[in-house]
Parts: sequence; C-alpha cells; structure tokens
Amino acid sequence: MSMSDSITHAALVSQVNGIVSAAGSRPAATGGAFKNGVVTTYGPDGSQKAAVGQLSFDQTQFASDGSITGGQILHSSATPDGQPLTSTTIQLAPGGKPTQAEMQIHNRQGDGIYSILNADLSALQWTDAGKISSGNIGLATKDPVTGLPTTSGSMVFQNEKFTSGSLTHYSPKDGKTVDSLTELDYSETQLVGLKVTGGQMKVTRKNPDQTISSTSQVFFVNNGLGRVNQVQTANMVSGSNQLKSNVTADYSGLTYNARNEIDSGDLNIDVKAPDQTPVSHAVISFAGAVPTTAQCWRFQGGVLANKTVTDYSNAKFDNHNRIVNGSIKVDVYDGAEQHLSSTSMSYDQNGTVTNKQTQTFPVAATKPTPMAYPEVAAQWNNPSAQSSSAAQPQATVAKAASVSTAPAAGTANAAPQTKNVYRSDGTLEERVITTSQNGKPVSSVVTHYDFDGKAIVNTFNIDLTKVVMPTGPGKPSGSVSLQEFTGGTTLHSESTFNYS
Repeated sequence: MSMSDSITHAALVSQVNGIVSAAGSRPAATGGAFKNGVVTTYGPDGSQKAAVGQLSFDQTQFASDGSITGGQILHSSATPDGQPLTSTTIQLAPGGKPTQAEMQIHNRQGDGIYSILNADLSALQWTDAGKISSGNIGLATKDPVTGLPTTSGSMVFQNEKFTSGSLTHYSPKDGKTVDSLTELDYSETQLVGLKVTGGQMKVTRKNPDQTISSTSQVFFVNNGLGRVNQVQTANMVSGSNQLKSNVTADYSGLTYNARNEIDSGDLNIDVKAPDQTPVSHAVISFAGAVPTTAQCWRFQGGVLANKTVTDYSNAKFDNHNRIVNGSIKVDVYDGAEQHLSSTSMSYDQNGTVTNKQTQTFPVAATKPTPMAYPEVAAQWNNPSAQSSSAAQPQATVAKAASVSTAPAAGTANAAPQTKNVYRSDGTLEERVITTSQNGKPVSSVVTHYDFDGKAIVNTFNIDLTKVVMPTGPGKPSGSVSLQEFTGGTTLHSESTFNYS
C-alpha cells in the first residue's frame, strides 16, 4: 500500500461513514469511528499479493456524522510473508485531506530503517471526491542514523496528474553540499489517475553548477503495468555540452514481482561512443530480486580489450542494490578471454571493503589476437521473447459486493440510490451507487473517473452487510469490506475496516 493508496483510503473513510449514517429510518444514529483496518494490495496485473497493510485510526478525529476532522492515520505495510516494508504516519485536516506524511522505509534485507521520507501536502488542491487536483508535494529524505538530509525536492500536479518533479541530492558527509540535481518531465507519460500505463519520461541530471551531466528517455511498456522497457541516456563531458557516450539499457528480458520490483532475468546495457563505435556491453543477471552475476565486455578500436565477470551470490544488497555485507568475486580476462586474475572482496554493513585478495594467472607468452566485436557480440544472450513486462493486466471479476441480490423473505429492497459528483467543467468525477434493504445500506459501488469524465480510474465495491446499526441513538459497529479495481476490472486491493 503506497502513500497514494493511503490518501485514497483516507478519503473513503468519510465517504463510507456518510453512507452508513445516511440510513434515513434511524435519524438518531450517528456516524461511526473506525478503529483499525487491514489492506491487502495486489500487483499491477491483479494476480499476486504485493503487500499487507495495517491501518490504525486510534489517533484519528471523527465528527458526529463520521467525517474526519483531523488527527492522523498510522499505517504499516509488509510483504505477504511478513518482511516489513514501510511505516507511515499521515496528518489529516478536516475532511480527511492529508497535510503531512512521514514514511519510514525499511531495509529490504535485514532489520532497521533504510531511509525516512517526509512529504508536505499542504500546497495541494483537492477535488470534491478527495483526489489531488493540482499544486505540489514537497519531498525530503534523510538518513535514519545521522539524521542528515539526503534529498529534497517537489512533485508538481496539474489536472489530477503529476506533470514534473525535481530533486536535489546532498553529500552524505554533511547533508548540505549539493552532489547533483535531477529533473523529471512526465509530459509524455501516459497516466490513468496516478498510475503509469505507458509512454515515456524524460530525466535530466545536472551538476551542482547547473551544467547538464546526462539526459535520459525512459520508455514504458504500453501495457498498463507501469514497467520500464528501455532507457536511452546521453552522457555529457563534464563542464561542457559535448557528448561523451550513449547508453541503452534494455529491460525487456526481465521479470517483475507483484511490487513491480525487478525479480529475475537479464538487464542488457550497451555503451557507444559519439561516433557509435562500441565502448562496452554488460549483462546483469537477477534472481530473487537481487543481482547474481554481471558480465562486462570493454572494447577499443572495435576489438575486445578485456572482460570482467562478477559473482554476487554471496553478497547482500540494500534497497538500491548497493552491496552491504557479504562478499563478491571478480574475474578479469584479456581481449582473447585468457584468465588474468581473480579478486575476492568482503564488505561490511556500510558497504565498505574490509578485505581484498587477488590471485593472478599465467598467460600465453605470445599474445593471442583479441576477439573482434561481432565475434564477442554473438556470445550475448538475447532477452527472452516473452517476459512479465509484456503481460497484460488481468481482469479480475468483481465479487458480490457490486451485485444487487434478490432480497430475503420479509425484506424490502429499495431502488439503488445514485449520487454523481461533477467537476467545475461538467465532467463526471465520481459516481456512488448505494443499495439498501429495510432502510439499511448493504452495498455501495464508488467509481472514480479520469479528467475526461469517461475513463475509469478505479472502482470500489463496498460491502456493508456486516455493519450493525443501532436500534436507537448510537453509533454503528461491525465492519466494512472493500475491493478496489484499477480501471474497474483489475483487482488492486482488498480491505476490511473495523468500527470501534
């Protein structure tokens, strides 16, 4: 469950309470206060569980009608097998709109906190349905141990979508010295709501003096899964506008897990000089969401200069796949692929090399002819023709919460009530269809539409059959179950909210 998911659920809390408290046959009843909730999120194709989140509303302030008037929501998420992912605190304004958020990102391997992200949402404008309309989010990260800033920046929104972003990266030594800057341009990214469905993104990296160090085009697979297909980067000579190299990273041979993290397969990276002569080629192989081996061929004058093979099987990695703890082995070969040396390096928990040992090997007295580029290129494994990046989202059929069933004997099933929310330009933003029996709401379907008022961003099927309404004055009890479908068809999450 991401921060955007938490924002969406915060808006739904007041909406669900409003539906429950609107039971006309019990005018003395008031809206309830949720105590806690469990949210299970699924991968972008809706087929596998991605994370399980725990929500606490103990510090959330509710009005008598069940709407949120302030306080905070606490949220923690973990992998389906229990490995902690994030711990988030969201500060709320009246109406359940978030104003501040702090997310502690856990180490992917081992215990402890990897980074702390703070988000300032006070400059955002919100729609009537509780979605981000425009404005910007201020972002800052810091080292959990030293407390020093690591990045700061912002994300800009317009027409209910993010359009651009910028980040300043600081030196880990003092948290003040600027190391580099990054600018993000999403103007050509295909989005449905806040979900990337295809297109491309431009990334510009700059030196502290604002000169451009590189520009990248990130191409997404046009299948709605938000996965990268290829990244093309132009590296510049430091302090000038002169092109240094062109880098193409091909992600098509990779598979992904339910959290859209690289899981297995090969990442192929080609580096060429400005005149398109080959400089190097690398194949990084992944298994279990971490690198296992890396092979790199370096060329000079169209022939192989050397080859390195790195074995990561005994290494552990942090959240950005940097080595922390464990050891690696690096084997070096010459242009004829004669084995020159083998080096073993051990790392501590901070990624510092603690031990390094190198063994050299004898080579032929007569130096063999280096291998030509075409001969070497024939050895490379081409990306597999089929990978999870090419998969299409899986339509997951909605459960009974979205279907009006025949009333039981002795019950009165009223016609569903429909409430539409329109934007100022007249486009449909939200539709809520509520079904009641004997004056008690039993189900509701909430559909959010994209900025055009036609494309479905998501649909929530809300099951209210386990809500217990008081016979007189009082608050509801029991629980509410929800299913969220991206685009109205692909399962994104399943939730249960429990009343106090």
